Amino acid sequence: MKAPHPILLFWILFLNSLAIFAQNSCECASTLNIIIKKTEDNYAGFYDKVNPKTRPRYEALVDSLRAAAAGLEGDKNCFQLLKKYKKFFGDGHFQLYFNAPEVNIAVKKIDIDESTVKIYLDKNTSQLHPLEGIWEIADGSYRVALMRHPQHPTKIVAVVLSSQNKQWQLGMIKFEAQAQGNSPYKGIYWAGDLSSSERTFLLDNNLLNIPNSGYWIRRYPQEATPLEIAKSQAAEEDFSLKPIDNQTFYIRIPSFGVSYATVDSLLKTHDLTIRRSPYLIIDIRENGGGMNSSFPAILKYLNTHNFKDIHSHFRSTADNLLAEKAIIDRAIREEWISEKEAKPWQETLAKNQKQIGKMVKYAPENIKFKEVLPNPKKVAVLMNEHCYSSAEYFVYFAKQSKKVTLFGKNTGGMMDYGNVRNMPLPCPLFELRLPTTRTGWVDYAPIDNVGFQPDVRIPDNEKDWVKFVQNYWRLPN
Repeated sequence: MKAPHPILLFWILFLNSLAIFAQNSCECASTLNIIIKKTEDNYAGFYDKVNPKTRPRYEALVDSLRAAAAGLEGDKNCFQLLKKYKKFFGDGHFQLYFNAPEVNIAVKKIDIDESTVKIYLDKNTSQLHPLEGIWEIADGSYRVALMRHPQHPTKIVAVVLSSQNKQWQLGMIKFEAQAQGNSPYKGIYWAGDLSSSERTFLLDNNLLNIPNSGYWIRRYPQEATPLEIAKSQAAEEDFSLKPIDNQTFYIRIPSFGVSYATVDSLLKTHDLTIRRSPYLIIDIRENGGGMNSSFPAILKYLNTHNFKDIHSHFRSTADNLLAEKAIIDRAIREEWISEKEAKPWQETLAKNQKQIGKMVKYAPENIKFKEVLPNPKKVAVLMNEHCYSSAEYFVYFAKQSKKVTLFGKNTGGMMDYGNVRNMPLPCPLFELRLPTTRTGWVDYAPIDNVGFQPDVRIPDNEKDWVKFVQNYWRLPN
């Protein structure tokens, strides 16, 4: 047999070495060790979470996970093991994702059509799972049948009946959730590009809220009410402002992922009306956060004696500094901020380069205004358990105002540690994102997994929160 040409032999060996490297880079024991090291070296909350009291439990967990990871096969099995490490820290900003190749349940099909689904639903009315039915996403771009999986009855799957996205065909599975227990349900959601992520599914009668993916509306066997449909549409709106009546102005903020300039511009359009309104309702329900810099423009209407920030600490490490530079460069490139606005950020980065290995203290940035506006006299902030991160920071400032009453439910409890940055891993199947800063209130009143409490708790059976506030204030509605 003729020996391969030397150049061909080189490429065979090179490609084989790449394949071996790719395989080894995703080997579970190796991946676990890298995630442990990245966490211990860079996570801003590590020394709070792993303290003299908890260290024995942490070390026992690490030892048991390393033993279990040795020789463990299957990427999904490895991800389940890695999640046990993540769970120890109890921090929603500590993020671990599984970027599985999308040759999975999303491209498998269940052979059904809408008429078949309706027959099934009508036949089994008394035995249906609370999730089962025909549903549409709020913007109408997907219609699915939520039903028990024929081969896996412990799973509820959303089978596509119609889609405006050409990548999604009849019978493909859009998302799946565990059937056991009550809402919220846990499961997996496949986005428009077929990428997958773990999600929580919150059922409220004929509405299904999938945070970061929007609301779904039940269409069969029972139809969502007009009030439920209005609620889903309101939740899908962007930043919106409107007078409710001649006394009350309403501001809806579904995300703080907008720039200060955008918020300020919108407020200026309605400024005169807001200043004439004795009552202001600010609705931040379902607000998953964004940028703290986006909300100071709103605070001028809440101001009674200015707003005190609290110090924080940045864990200055080589990885965190690289991640910080990457996000500054991206912010400029994608025009989130101007180069002028980025300059103080870049100067802070340069100072932190000289303090590697330290928790660098950031002084509080208090917010001051020249005046206290006569109107609004009373301000309601509507908040719920899906308010996270920067939304919670807004609540932290808002509760300092004598004008403000917090209505609703506890916030989600995810702001003790922030400024989450990507930590590159050799294995592309897994993604690790860690908080790099520590908020000063951790020293005296941490909120992780607790959240900020409302002043007035709104009952679970109350559907119209705005009307509830008006009745509380005894306003006409």
